[in-house]
Amino acid sequence: MKKFAVLSCLTFISLILAACQAVSPNPTMPAAETEDLGQNATLESQLTEQAATIEALNTMVATTPSPMPTEIEVIPEATEVPPVETEVPPVATENPPYTGEFIVVESLGLVLKLPVEVAQSAEVTSVLPDDPNQGWSEFALPARRMVSFSGYAIPDHFHTPVIYVYAFYQLLQWGAFGSTMAATLQGLLTDPEFDLQAEGSLPFLPPFNAGQVFHVLEQRLDSEHNSGIRYLTLYSQALVGVDDYDIFYTYQGLSADGQYYISAVLPINSSLLSDDQLTQTELETIAIDYEAYLTSMTDMIREDNGASLTPTLAALDAMMMSLTIQD
Repeated sequence: MKKFAVLSCLTFISLILAACQAVSPNPTMPAAETEDLGQNATLESQLTEQAATIEALNTMVATTPSPMPTEIEVIPEATEVPPVETEVPPVATENPPYTGEFIVVESLGLVLKLPVEVAQSAEVTSVLPDDPNQGWSEFALPARRMVSFSGYAIPDHFHTPVIYVYAFYQLLQWGAFGSTMAATLQGLLTDPEFDLQAEGSLPFLPPFNAGQVFHVLEQRLDSEHNSGIRYLTLYSQALVGVDDYDIFYTYQGLSADGQYYISAVLPINSSLLSDDQLTQTELETIAIDYEAYLTSMTDMIREDNGASLTPTLAALDAMMMSLTIQD
């Protein structure tokens, strides 16, 4: 009996030792640690979501203001448009300098900057002196250089576009008309008080078998190459209307050294004027008070100040002031 009790005791102890040495293939973490890990995982998940949310909010915050400045800037630009438009007429009245493209024409001692809006090209040739025995001797002119144009902006006009360069002192020695024009222009240019607008007839070469009906948009032009006057005019033998077919731009000037007289006849068009000549009925109507008609037309042209002209005054003025004589 005693032996059995001892044996039973040993067996019980062996079982306890065996249970202590056994290793569980899937160890179970204590409940406290499991709970901590679960809380950590939940916290990490929340932090991740918060980070994503913050990033999304930052993106929204960053992108949301960008359209607002754009809208704020657009409003002032829109409100500034009317003042810009109202400032255009004063700029036009100042005849701003030509800033467009041009090509350089250089031939027979002449250099000319030809604006592309005026013509495609130009050619310089020499013209023999007039024969005093043919026609009226008082209108005879000495030898000159002539600039003719190809692809001129106004294809259909009474006048052909041309620039002449005369030797000044030869003009004084030839026909009476050329001598008078040369002396008159020289005196005009040396007199700053000379009123171009008030003058009945301004100097003009070459001579036409017609009279100067009017002149308008008169202005003095000066550059390092030459100085002179430019104006719009119309020549006629009889009563005519003021239209695009007859009116033209002219420049009458002297080279910087005073050795040459420069004359230009350059057709222009204006959107203010008709492309067609007046009918007989219309001519009879304006003939009732022709002076009043001319005054109304020149006032209209003067008020427009060249804004409606083709080619522009800026281009024609720049071309004439660029003419250099390199003899």
